[in-house]
Amino acid sequence: MTSFIIVNYNTWELTCKCVATILEYIPEGSYEIIVVDNGSKDDDKLSLKKNLSENCRLVESRLNVGFGAGNMLGANLAKGRFLCFINSDVELVEDCITPLCQFLDAHDDVGCVTPQQYDREGRHARSFRHKTGIRHDLLGDSIFERLFPRRFPNPDMVFKGGELEVSQLNGSFMMFPADKFWAIGGFDTNIFLYYEEYDIGIRLSKRGWKSVVLTKYRFRHCHGATINKYKSITKRELYISKLYTYSKHHNWLLSAIYRVINLLTLSVKPSKWYILKAIIHSNTLSRSMRHLR
Repeated sequence: MTSFIIVNYNTWELTCKCVATILEYIPEGSYEIIVVDNGSKDDDKLSLKKNLSENCRLVESRLNVGFGAGNMLGANLAKGRFLCFINSDVELVEDCITPLCQFLDAHDDVGCVTPQQYDREGRHARSFRHKTGIRHDLLGDSIFERLFPRRFPNPDMVFKGGELEVSQLNGSFMMFPADKFWAIGGFDTNIFLYYEEYDIGIRLSKRGWKSVVLTKYRFRHCHGATINKYKSITKRELYISKLYTYSKHHNWLLSAIYRVINLLTLSVKPSKWYILKAIIHSNTLSRSMRHLR
């Protein structure tokens, strides 16, 4: 059985549509759906309760605890052999779950898998990212894609019917064998939003488990629909999470260099100076959205 875990935050219509596509495409009896309401406004929460399918289990959090912690609330109740974490603005367009389960059963060295992502207009979209770090921030990804195309495939290319091993998957759709997810400790709940997939990818890799895109199968992601109205503070959150996750997995010297590089990058972009105060602070996480109540 696969456990779908969906976090809702003031997006009840998207969440219900996401659930509807699961009910439409996935074989009955092969899954459970757990929806976590992450401290939504009262009217959104009420609409979610009224319109959510009776096939779902609804979990309510009084506070918005963030993406990772919200997913962990659902994961702790999940009974499936596989855990499928999908954003509320994701829609299935086919049964991509059955082949993903079969693939994970056949490949014990894989810790996380996703189908190929498409946008709301049906256009090919990025399903993975390369390593986050000093070299990639200074030189950009394209130079690595040109010099080492097999190791760093271009995420914008259309890959036909294959398995693509990558550093980190897109966080909108991540499917794990439950035992491997718990073996690495699940999501790091210190991260409120962004870079969860970077952190997950590194921790899987340290255990010898791969992250793979199955390009033959598809899903649709109405990208950013859940955060567009919070654009400025989520942009700041991106840098906060970026610096935290990098420092978590690298020594103090590399972390200090990486912080300076990001500060210099922002200093030449006046439109982003509002971010500087947050990431200059010695305890960057203290400036997170988590503390905006």
